[in-house]
Amino acid sequence: MAATLIRLKLRLMANDFGRSLWTIFGTALVLIYGLGMATIFLVIQIRMGDGNESFQNVLSMSVLLGAAAFLFWILIPVFVAGGDALMDPRRFVTFAVPRRSLILGLILSAMISVGSVITVVWLIGQVMLWRWDLGALAVALLSLPLLLITYSMVAQAITTAMSAWFGGRRSRDVLALLGMAAAVGAAPIVITVMNAFETFGEALPVIVEVLSFTPLAAGPALPAAVAEGDLLGAAARLGVVLGTVLLALLVIRAALVSITERPAAASRSRTARRGAIGFFSLVPAKPWGAVAARCLTYWLKDPRYGGSLIIVPVLAVVAVFMSAQVGTVWMLLALGPFVAWVLGFGIAADISYDSTAFAQHVTAGVRGTDDRLGRAAALLVFALPLTLLAAGIPAALEGGAGTVVVSVGLSLGMLLVGVGVSSVTSARLLYPVPQPGDSPFATPQGSAGRSLVMQSASWLIMIGLMIPELVLWIVWLITSETWAAATLLLIALGKGLLVLGWGIRMGARVYDRRLPEIYQQVRSYA
Repeated sequence: MAATLIRLKLRLMANDFGRSLWTIFGTALVLIYGLGMATIFLVIQIRMGDGNESFQNVLSMSVLLGAAAFLFWILIPVFVAGGDALMDPRRFVTFAVPRRSLILGLILSAMISVGSVITVVWLIGQVMLWRWDLGALAVALLSLPLLLITYSMVAQAITTAMSAWFGGRRSRDVLALLGMAAAVGAAPIVITVMNAFETFGEALPVIVEVLSFTPLAAGPALPAAVAEGDLLGAAARLGVVLGTVLLALLVIRAALVSITERPAAASRSRTARRGAIGFFSLVPAKPWGAVAARCLTYWLKDPRYGGSLIIVPVLAVVAVFMSAQVGTVWMLLALGPFVAWVLGFGIAADISYDSTAFAQHVTAGVRGTDDRLGRAAALLVFALPLTLLAAGIPAALEGGAGTVVVSVGLSLGMLLVGVGVSSVTSARLLYPVPQPGDSPFATPQGSAGRSLVMQSASWLIMIGLMIPELVLWIVWLITSETWAAATLLLIALGKGLLVLGWGIRMGARVYDRRLPEIYQQVRSYA
């Protein structure tokens, strides 16, 4: 049965490649980049394994690369690919596959991926890194398959747990909050540890030693313990690795039991109160107002929309803490433009997020102008005040009037340009996105190449349109002249409004001209 599941994974991958050239392009791009980085580290590992490097340097290289590889297997399934979409455990509920066979098949099929290829290259380098000691070399060779299986099991445990316990909106919101808390807390922890030492060179051995007794790097540190003759330390690290494997296995089993034997009960429906029409009661009784009200409802209730806003408070907290610790204000001053860039890009995939609900626009005959204006207005309702706060408050606290003018000008210009560009690209450059009810972190299988190209094109256009403001910003940094700050603000607002108006008009033309094709393309992603 496990062999059947592996063949199924290979067949599904082949079908996916045959259906979309973007899938081939995206996979090849990721593979080339990943192999390029892995090859660089391979060369470094071979060089450091010649016996001339100090033991501490070799240990640090082994532990840090191992921790990075482990984090790669943890974070990529959650935040980039949303798990193995081809082998979602829920797909096997009706096939009555024996649990042991299903667990083994899912673990082995998880190893058929681009990540495995990249990891194997690093593991070969890990073996070459310890070739100067026969005992460490033997342990590195024996631990190679153990580490690959461990990473695969951990990734599968995360994927299965996401499918079993984080399918509902409330669970996803909790997960997002935990992720936000982890992101906010990571910087203070790192800085606190670094402040306890005079230099990074003093802190590194302690960091490496701690990591070598955690699941992140216990496996890669096994050869070091053998090279030192520390059998007790080797046994402790091996116990951590085996404990990680056992914990991952228990999580996979519990999640499969939840999926196959204890499915969640259907959510209870709620009856809407008479006359409670939400945002529709607050907008003008115009077609564009109805579009804006619907989009505002999505921003409030659809985690795929709101999930993109989680980064805003995270950036604010990290910027404040880092600026206080390091003693520089550039991170605080960069907060406004960066928040504006994130929010301005927020409607770049609006139509794709509509999925089959976009049929309402088609059948109701919504004009392109109303569609583009309504979506832009819904975003600007909250994006404008957030941008002004992110740009104005830090600038007022850390600089004079000129700093406030420059920061607000750059931020508003970036926001308006971003919304204008997104109004065009969201109608012309469509790409697959998570479907309604899916995790906001999930990426549809085969969409990586297409989405990467479309998003990169939008970002390049936005940066190109912001060149005048960037030039004036550099002039102001050099001269601190008031005229440069005032000119920047005027140009940012004027050009931003022009780009916004142009984007709505051009996007409306594209929308009206390609409406059947847009709906057909969106429907194909569902």
